[in-house]
Amino acid sequence: MRSQKKLKKILEEAFSIRHHTKQMLSGNLDIKIDTDTFIFLKDLAEDINQINSTFNTYINEITHILSHLSAGDMAVAFSENVLYHGDFLPIKNALYKIRYSLNCSFEEIHKLSKEIDAMSNQVENSSSFLATNTTEQAALISDLTSTIYDITDKTVHNAENAKAAAKTIEAITKETEIGRGYMNHMLSSVDKVKSSIDDISHIIELINGIAEQTRLLALNAKIEAARAGGNGQGFSIVASEISKLAQKSSEAVRQTTQLINNSISAADESAKITKKTVESFKNIHDSIEGVAGLCKEIADLSNIQAENLKETSAIITNISEAVQSNAAYAQENSAGAMNLSNISAHLKKVLQRFRLMGQENVSVVDKNIDEEFIRKLTNKLVTKLFHATTTQAIDTILETDIQNHRDVECMYVINGEGKQLSHTIMNPNIPVEQDENFKPALPGEDHSSKKYFRQAIKNKQELYISSEYISKATGNLCKTISYAYQGADKKYYVICIDILCKF
Repeated sequence: MRSQKKLKKILEEAFSIRHHTKQMLSGNLDIKIDTDTFIFLKDLAEDINQINSTFNTYINEITHILSHLSAGDMAVAFSENVLYHGDFLPIKNALYKIRYSLNCSFEEIHKLSKEIDAMSNQVENSSSFLATNTTEQAALISDLTSTIYDITDKTVHNAENAKAAAKTIEAITKETEIGRGYMNHMLSSVDKVKSSIDDISHIIELINGIAEQTRLLALNAKIEAARAGGNGQGFSIVASEISKLAQKSSEAVRQTTQLINNSISAADESAKITKKTVESFKNIHDSIEGVAGLCKEIADLSNIQAENLKETSAIITNISEAVQSNAAYAQENSAGAMNLSNISAHLKKVLQRFRLMGQENVSVVDKNIDEEFIRKLTNKLVTKLFHATTTQAIDTILETDIQNHRDVECMYVINGEGKQLSHTIMNPNIPVEQDENFKPALPGEDHSSKKYFRQAIKNKQELYISSEYISKATGNLCKTISYAYQGADKKYYVICIDILCKF
């Protein structure tokens, strides 16, 4: 009988151990065998509890380290209280190696990021300066091109005018040559007139001599008539008439001589003026020939200058096209440099999420303060949820409250049977970076096997704070706070709050 009781007790203890080990195989490591009632298999049960505790410690430590590493905390510290033994020691060494390798890699990335940031700023400034200068150069070249084209047009016009002036002056030269010929002919005619006047003067002198002889003859006739007396009266009349005629001839000769002298003076004056005019025509002709030569030279030079300006215009046009192309490239480079600068700034911002070994972190929060905040938040929510027993009522409270807490990722309520009662209320202020497998839990989903539910129900009205993990919703480092409270209907509910962790 005693042996049967002993066997029965051993079987009970064995079944209890088997039940708990099955829980362990299912991944439930928060169980503990109550060894106070064990008699025969107590040592085995305590050893299993110790194994479970050790595994739980290792898993929590590994989860803590890997979660921090995946969140960017390369300075995460290993717990001095967790001792790795036997085959678990390589795991610790591997974690050390992973942390060290990641830290070295990100240190190098940080250095490269700073260099890229400095270079991108320099390139952006240089590109911006170059773009501004090339744009100004393009504008100046465009103005210069317009000016050169304008000068070219005016030079071509001047060359055409110079050609026309040269032709006009050539015609004037011919006309002055003809005028000079006329003046020479006129001078020759004046000389002939002067020669004719000289001939007339000789004739007048002869006539004057004849008149003088006639006057003497008349005087002799008067003397002879006086001698003849009455017989010479007729001869006296003739002598008187001859004397009158001689006087008139002398007077006519005197007047004619005066007129001829005047004509000679006028002819001399005309000859002088004509000679001066001929000389002036010659000087004008020579000057016009000089001007004609200059106009031809100006026309030739203007043509050469016009050709040179056309070539210069073509060169400047090519330069303008090159400068405009450079300006376009400079603008593209400036945009690329700005984009590079933005990428560098984004990279810098991303790298700020990582904490390296030896770096201080201004966002580290004292754990006592953190837990105090969690406790106050939980108590406040429990007070608000006391009378809320429906999905809609609970959702309304959670949606209103979560907006006031920037570090709360999501909230939801589970009933006492482990079924989710509310929707999973996500914080609208936290960007969601869902992976393809993430789906927010909906009302009716079962949480009974989850540690945060079991621990809250087990330790009613005591806070349960989970190990840190990476959120599937946001990719941030989080931990779940669960708390079992009793509602107005005397039923138990579990409020779950996922809070962002700071490191």
